[in-house]
Amino acid sequence: MKRYVLIILLFWVGTGIAQTKKWTLEECIDYGVEQSLQMQRQRLQNRNEQLSVRDAALSLIPSLNTISPYANFNYGRGIDPETNTFTNIENKTVGGFNVNAGVTLFSGFSGINRLRSAKISKLKGLKETENLANDLAIQIMNAFFNLVYAEESIRVTGEQVDNSSLQLKKMQREYELGRRPKSDLFNMQAQQASNEYQLIVCQNNRSNALINLKYIMNYQEEGELEVDVTTLLKMVPVSELSDAGSIFDKAMETLPEAIISRYNVRLYQLNLYATRASLYPTVSMNGGVSFGYYSNQSDGSFWSQVKDENRIGKSFGFTMNIPVFSGLGRRSNVSRAKNYYQDAQIVYRQKEQSVYKEIRQALLDLESVVQQYKLAEKKEEFSKLSYEAGKKRYEQGLGTIIDVNTTSNNLLQARYDLLKARMNYITQKRMVEFYKGVPLQTKVHE
Repeated sequence: MKRYVLIILLFWVGTGIAQTKKWTLEECIDYGVEQSLQMQRQRLQNRNEQLSVRDAALSLIPSLNTISPYANFNYGRGIDPETNTFTNIENKTVGGFNVNAGVTLFSGFSGINRLRSAKISKLKGLKETENLANDLAIQIMNAFFNLVYAEESIRVTGEQVDNSSLQLKKMQREYELGRRPKSDLFNMQAQQASNEYQLIVCQNNRSNALINLKYIMNYQEEGELEVDVTTLLKMVPVSELSDAGSIFDKAMETLPEAIISRYNVRLYQLNLYATRASLYPTVSMNGGVSFGYYSNQSDGSFWSQVKDENRIGKSFGFTMNIPVFSGLGRRSNVSRAKNYYQDAQIVYRQKEQSVYKEIRQALLDLESVVQQYKLAEKKEEFSKLSYEAGKKRYEQGLGTIIDVNTTSNNLLQARYDLLKARMNYITQKRMVEFYKGVPLQTKVHE
């Protein structure tokens, strides 16, 4: 009996552990990117780009078309195809077996440039997928940290509520013994109500932050979402010396948005080449085989006539199309393509400037939040000392309960500021690492 009880107990404990799984930041990001509806749409677009590459490649090989067979059976009075006179006939005819093939020998290399463009578009689509994943990862990361801040605010405020509750009980006893005036009791009760009110606000913020994180992640699991903050809260903000130039060089090699901008330059360049091809002659080669007319007349049986090579038509030739004049439309198209190409180059230079600015700003923000954390840490330490000193002064009759409550509120705000500085540091640290080439998500999404 004891053995069965032990087995049931272990099963219950194991089930409880499974239900209380805590999600790390990386797990939330990977899950959210995988479940994103935007990512699903982007993957479909990537499949279309793959089909475009296939179609562009197949367009370079000869085409085969026009096969339309037919068969007729004629009885009774009709026209003899040999003498072109009316007679009683019984014949069978087969036609429409026309096999035509054609290939473009030269068209200004437009077909090759279209294939190159399709391949670049395919690569661009993969980078757009990666860029979308990064955008989602940043949104999830911010929502995750907001939830962590809300949960830690509940912890800090809960400690404040417990502390003020003890102070209120102590004040109640001292008032009943006649050691404290009723006004002090009222002030302490107001302070307790204020702390409890702040705790409710923090709990509501936590609920909203959780809803927002689930929405961004497209969370579909049955269990409640609980986050793991053990590793994050162990991070100690420290100053770092980083070279913006080296980070910029790395970012331009790895950032999807920078690579997409380079792909756009190449695409517009290939488009310019393809547009210029319209100014050159087009040379094509074509050939065909046809089975025009067969019948079982006096010159042999039906199948013997089908096999007769004299009844098989063959063709072979070359075609050249030379553009002469079309209202300068082709020239205008080339000028537009050239303008688009130059515009893409300008956009890429703008992207370089914006990325460099973002890196400089991220490094400055990182150093700023490190200093803010150090000051918030000192503020929290001194606020705690001030609170302890104010409480001791009040117990000695040298201060008022209002002074104690004021220092208590200052301590609570200092803890909030310290927590916010820590979250800001983690966020900025992640962004700087991202510019250095460290991915935000652990899985590769294509």
